[in-house]
Amino acid sequence: MSKFTQSFRLFSHSIPAHARLQFPRFTQSQQKSNRGKTLLITLGVVSAGVLSAAGIWSFYDPVGFKRKQMELVRTARISMAIIAIVVDYKWSLRDSNSPELIGLDKYLKIKSDCHQRSADRLLSVARANGGVYIKLGQHIAALVYLLPSEYTETMKVLQDKAPKTSLADIKALFEKDLNISLDTLFSDFDPNPVGVASLAQVHRATLRETGQKVAVKIQHPSLEDHSPVDIRACMNAVKYIKRIFPDFEFTWLADEMRINLPKELDFEHEAANSERVKWNFYGNKVLKLPDIYWASKRILVMEFMEGSRIDDVEYMKKHQIKPSEVSTELSKIFSEMIFVHGFVHCDPHPANVFIKPCPNYKPSFFSKSKNFQIVLLDHGLYRELSPEFQLDYAHLWESLINGNESMIEYYAYRLFTYDDRPKNKHETTGIHQHRLFASMLTGRSWDAISNNSAIGGGLATARTNTELATVAKNAQNGHFFKAIVEVLANVPRELLLLFKTNDLLRSVDSALGVGKVGSQVDDMLKIIKVMGWYCATCIRRETEVEGIWSIAYWRGLFEYLNVGFKLWILGVYLTIKM
Repeated sequence: MSKFTQSFRLFSHSIPAHARLQFPRFTQSQQKSNRGKTLLITLGVVSAGVLSAAGIWSFYDPVGFKRKQMELVRTARISMAIIAIVVDYKWSLRDSNSPELIGLDKYLKIKSDCHQRSADRLLSVARANGGVYIKLGQHIAALVYLLPSEYTETMKVLQDKAPKTSLADIKALFEKDLNISLDTLFSDFDPNPVGVASLAQVHRATLRETGQKVAVKIQHPSLEDHSPVDIRACMNAVKYIKRIFPDFEFTWLADEMRINLPKELDFEHEAANSERVKWNFYGNKVLKLPDIYWASKRILVMEFMEGSRIDDVEYMKKHQIKPSEVSTELSKIFSEMIFVHGFVHCDPHPANVFIKPCPNYKPSFFSKSKNFQIVLLDHGLYRELSPEFQLDYAHLWESLINGNESMIEYYAYRLFTYDDRPKNKHETTGIHQHRLFASMLTGRSWDAISNNSAIGGGLATARTNTELATVAKNAQNGHFFKAIVEVLANVPRELLLLFKTNDLLRSVDSALGVGKVGSQVDDMLKIIKVMGWYCATCIRRETEVEGIWSIAYWRGLFEYLNVGFKLWILGVYLTIKM
């Protein structure tokens, strides 16, 4: 020890206690209080810095600042809703609420209530955010046979109600995109839209140059800024739920939106799709597509079509149009898209399919013309099918029509890529996957599909109360729902959109009274006959590409003749009954 240190210690001890420099000693509560004050001061400084930066940003870039502000609000809405949904499910379906402890009926009631609360939260977000979220809600509403009814029924309100764009914003859009005023293009422009959808709205107008009555489809301007952020927010929300609930397999829903939405937002792409379909159906007197006059990325001008929604039965009665014939012709159109052209409209909900009386119709005993036309609108979302997929899909439907389980199983596993090896039963639920897959595709119970005693096969029979009760019971079964979710997560993307298309077409048939309990069996027979012929036509193509000495050639020829003969017998039966 140094002499200096010794001297300092002696000096300090010589100072009286009351005269020494006293350092404050804080109690534990005082220390916590000081830490709290420090934290508050830090937060205050940070907040002041953020607000100052935001103020400077808003001054120099008010448009960009407002955009980011709206993005934050929109993302916060979906984030808070997802957190609330996750907490609700975790709490409602906790171990103490298991069906073994509280009984199955009470458990199902708790789960149904939780579904409903969650659906209401998503509906609230969709209405507040609009645009992409309404489109997502409409997609959920279309999956009637695949999702809990609480979700599909709640989201149905979004199919007809969407926020509209103001006339001032429409004028600004024309100036920005086309560098031309609305009045320069149109001598008359109705400010009230004839239809408002999630992504766009349609106005009636008159071209100034030609006097032609046109429909002007205008994309909601806010989508250009919001859609990329909304898509990312939805993707992140789904990933978050997946982490919390490993069994949650709805990431495909967000993936489909991410892939398809940019296509739907490009009206030049939509115009090209429309022209392609018009060429595919050249000479078809029933299908009508409006002529396209010109298109830009966010504005589409086309022929104005009169008529009403395809589910408007009263309109059909007024114009003496038979709903059953409309259903049959709609089945022909989509069967041709799937099995012949391989280019399928994947959003045929009633607002996109119109019915109108056929102009200059003259009934004739020898003519097969109809007194109506089906108008197909909104061509933004299509799915291309490869020839291989078409052929397997045709074989599958031919097997479904015949109720041939072994062939249903074979072609279901060719299409259903669950994993590298086919499995006869789900490993944990014991559910036959090919049977579930067949029911999801057709919207019918397996008992109905496998009913070979019916004329035209089980699919040609009308639904019974017993079948509806069976479907409802299975929908409440957690094992079935889990198996359905896993199917949706693993099937090819082509099948995802075909599931949606099939569900939408079935909802149209239901609205027209076809296939419902108590409906005419002959109506279902006609639809099966139509689809069967298109399947047979697709199968026949296999004989055209394979050599005469190949097994595939003779298998395809046998199946074509087999299906053709049964459908010919069915046609004779229907003719005799008429």
